[in-house]
Amino acid sequence: MKQPELNLATEEYVVATVTDSLDHAKQAYKFNLERLTAPQEFILVSPMQVPESAFEQEIAKRSGYFNYPPVGLLYIAAVIRQVAPEIKVHILDLNFEMLRNASQEGFSYNFWEKRLFDLIEQCQSPYIGISCMFDVNKEIFVKIAQACKKQFPEIPVLAGGVQATYDYKELLENGGFDFIFRKESELQFENFLKNIFKKNDKDFPWGIAFNSEGKTLTLGEPTGEVPVDLDIREEYCAIPIEEYHLHGGLAVFSRYNGKEKPFATVLSNRGCRAYCTFCTVRDFNGKGIRARSVESVIDEIKLLWKRGVRQIDWLDDDFLWDRERTLHLLKRITEEVPELEWISNNGLIAAAIDEEIMEWMFRSGLKAVKVGIESGNDAMLKKIKKPTSKRKLMMASALFKKYPKVFFSGNFIVGFPNETFGEMMDSYEFAKSLEWDWASFYVCQPLVGTEMFSIFRELGDDRVDSQRTQKALNPGRLKQRGEFNAQYDTAEDTGLLTGKDIFNLPRDQIPSLEQLNEIWFTFNLDINFLNNPNFGPKGNLEKIARWFESIYAGYPFDASMAAALSKSYKMMGQREGSIHYKNRFDEILNESGYWQNRVKEFPEILEMAEY
Repeated sequence: MKQPELNLATEEYVVATVTDSLDHAKQAYKFNLERLTAPQEFILVSPMQVPESAFEQEIAKRSGYFNYPPVGLLYIAAVIRQVAPEIKVHILDLNFEMLRNASQEGFSYNFWEKRLFDLIEQCQSPYIGISCMFDVNKEIFVKIAQACKKQFPEIPVLAGGVQATYDYKELLENGGFDFIFRKESELQFENFLKNIFKKNDKDFPWGIAFNSEGKTLTLGEPTGEVPVDLDIREEYCAIPIEEYHLHGGLAVFSRYNGKEKPFATVLSNRGCRAYCTFCTVRDFNGKGIRARSVESVIDEIKLLWKRGVRQIDWLDDDFLWDRERTLHLLKRITEEVPELEWISNNGLIAAAIDEEIMEWMFRSGLKAVKVGIESGNDAMLKKIKKPTSKRKLMMASALFKKYPKVFFSGNFIVGFPNETFGEMMDSYEFAKSLEWDWASFYVCQPLVGTEMFSIFRELGDDRVDSQRTQKALNPGRLKQRGEFNAQYDTAEDTGLLTGKDIFNLPRDQIPSLEQLNEIWFTFNLDINFLNNPNFGPKGNLEKIARWFESIYAGYPFDASMAAALSKSYKMMGQREGSIHYKNRFDEILNESGYWQNRVKEFPEILEMAEY
């Protein structure tokens, strides 16, 4: 390899260096490839979505955890079928199997090792592919890969997904992986397979990352337009899609809409029109939006209906981006799958919803939807590049009031870079003024690959620390760890303002992360529990009771939820239900010093529980 002269700080030097690096990566990739034999079978693994440290069998038995079908792996399986249809593909959804096994006697979280190793032993010349989408399950993702590599060192271990994309260097150095496919990987993976099977040695899998002589190399950046119309209907034979609803949910919405209804997820387009600074979509999926044909979406939904699916969640990040296409799709669903119901956890852009769109969303089966609001401060909305305004959101809100049977939830974020408490209060006051069924508040978490991550890093914010997984804010998830069984740290202990005292914070103050957690708790409790609009004279008690039941499945140690359920059933005149949850509230309160102090801060929680 040519060595450029180090004293030439010129554009030519930069180009030469990049070219030499890429040439070196190409040669190293070819060398690695020559050592591999083509697979006869492929094992595609979806890890558990809950780390062992946070897993509670009680919640799993209640179907309180998420159980998203591994749709990404279905797309990878479709690529394998196209390139090498002779390969046998196994899709091993360890999350599904964990949740299904959790109700059995003698259950162990570590069941996965024997299950996976037995499958590997049965296969002829397999490759293993593991998906890692989120930071929360990176620990078990790495553990699975390391175990495979230790037990079967000769088998190639591949990885892909959002988290794998951004942590590829760390994972290749320590994770037991041979190749990592970054960002949308269908095109990379297709070229990789063609290289392996010697069907094409000219098109490289651009963007792939791997190790060579102790160094992490990449074949440049992912290039080419990834196809979105891959037909994955045949791949559904590899998973028991009609059983997923029995062991978990699609966030809370699928449980709210009916935990007895089999569900699936469908992706109709990729990408997003927005440039939100806190979101990885444009970095991971690229600029612009690529849509599947309406015909292919309808065909997939019909296949799912035949398999017993009765509700779907759209995985799209911008489901409403093309008005005419959206109307066409919704009308086709209404006509051809008239009993289908759908939800949207990913959130819709309110500015795209007009009267006609809203009407056809409702007719086609809309039951519950999130809308990305993020901030109630117009200046902040511009800073984070959110494609909306408070005026547009109020217009959408007036339209939503015409559809009381639909559950509407707004997403809000507090703790943007240099956000003052006054700007957070704008979000709080705006959320209250909307009077939607729910306002989901989150503390801002900078994600690698976003503009906001760079801003936080420049500010020296602890949230860009290498240990990015923040402990859950809701105490219901953490009873097993004992963190909330001890005496709750009061304001006197920490110097923080807690409870209603947070409203005394100076409006020009930029709160610390610890203070943000208290702001989050108070905003959430006040708007959603103590003053939920559905408890008012124009509210829908059946709707909010069903919603609290859905959340409670995942947070059975949360006293505020038990209290809210007691109140809901009392207001509906259902004494048995009210007494049941009052008793549950008493049990939690007796066990938890944390909640004992919370009810001192908020006596209204006691009032909700019939005191």
